Amino acid sequence: MKKLLLIAAIGLLSFTTQEPKTYTLTLTAEETQVVFSALGELPAKATEGIRAKIAQQVQEQNKK
Repeated sequence: MKKLLLIAAIGLLSFTTQEPKTYTLTLTAEETQVVFSALGELPAKATEGIRAKIAQQVQEQNKK
């Protein structure tokens, strides 16, 4: 029983330490604005971090 708990604990820890998978999307300015606005309609608790990330990346790319 102790071995089973240890294996479960190790499995759980290894699952939570994995790096999140990321994606690169190519959207037009209009498409990006639609996504940004749609996220604004959802609860800020769930979406504000994503909206901030979008705004930051758009701002960085507009500087170039």
